[in-house]
Amino acid sequence: MNLSPGEVRTDLLPRDVRRRFLRLQGRRLDRPGPAAARLAAFALSAVVHAVTAAILAGGVLIVVNWHGNVLGWLLGGVLAAIAVATRPRTVRLPEGAEEVTRAQAPTLFEAADRIAGAVGAPPPAAIHLHDRLFRCAHLRAGVRRRPVLLVGLPLLLTLTPRERAGMLGAELARDVSGDPGRGLLVPSALATTGEWRHALMGMRVDRYRHFGDPYLDQHGIVPGGRMASQAIGKVTGWILVWPLFLAELALRRLVSAQSQHAVCYADQVAARAVSSRAVAEYLDALTMAESRLTPVMAAARRGETAEEIRRAVLSRDAGPGLVAARREDSLAGLAAWPAEPPTALRAVLLESADVDEGSAGLGSGESDRIDAELSGHLARTVRELSRIT
Repeated sequence: MNLSPGEVRTDLLPRDVRRRFLRLQGRRLDRPGPAAARLAAFALSAVVHAVTAAILAGGVLIVVNWHGNVLGWLLGGVLAAIAVATRPRTVRLPEGAEEVTRAQAPTLFEAADRIAGAVGAPPPAAIHLHDRLFRCAHLRAGVRRRPVLLVGLPLLLTLTPRERAGMLGAELARDVSGDPGRGLLVPSALATTGEWRHALMGMRVDRYRHFGDPYLDQHGIVPGGRMASQAIGKVTGWILVWPLFLAELALRRLVSAQSQHAVCYADQVAARAVSSRAVAEYLDALTMAESRLTPVMAAARRGETAEEIRRAVLSRDAGPGLVAARREDSLAGLAAWPAEPPTALRAVLLESADVDEGSAGLGSGESDRIDAELSGHLARTVRELSRIT
């Protein structure tokens, strides 16, 4: 069965995702407002950070009160290290991201500013490019939470002008979506609970393996003792981790429901700015990432230039049957409570909703100027793709 506008094989979806899809299907969405679930997520996140602060305070008190005792320094230092490892974190750009200035890419900045104004978001303070990302993201980075647009050049290389407009609209609209997963408190709490779980459950029991060494055969008691100590540590971790695991599970479930609604709302905001077709085609490009990127990598290994690859991209014709098949394939094996709805579902939901169409798009001439401004970066990306096997 193939997907068509407003339809999807719901039997492929986890129960919670299916229920949420059926509730949102065909609706003009409103921005998620303050609700009990949102307040509960904020409260639980505050508790998580309070535990981290309590651990740090406990470590400092132990060191101060037992300053003349080596055991006090050791225990206090361990608690302080745990608190530092699970501290709240701000959003950081991935390694390898390179900033471009307005002087270097004026057309890209102008397009981003125009579409940001159309969706009601602040214009990006900076744009960063990445040679190995097939995605785009609008982030609030650093302590100052500056709006930053992160553009994966492999993705940009494979998009048509209309899809590029959909990319800018969909990603910039995330900033006005009301998504709690984009705030400062909730994401850092999720990162903290993940660090707790990794620290307490990430231990591995090293099983003794016989390699035929007679010396090891005579001293089998050594690995056996190591096994016992690590097994004790692992069991202790399981006992301690259950409350933390339940807190993480509750927080993820609360945030998942709200974030998915917010993402679908952002898609409709973007559609009202640049058109539903542009946003849906961009989402389909993400869904078809493998079939989009594979021929580009093959062309890069053949020695084709970025300009030649772009011409091939603009001349391709992906029929609706292929798009529908890729959408359906992408829905198999979804995890429960994903942080974001699958891109195939986002496209179907957008197509089923009756939203006003925008016109703040991106013309072919403007898209060509962006390619010219980023020609050096795109050439480097092609070289990087040619090295991937």
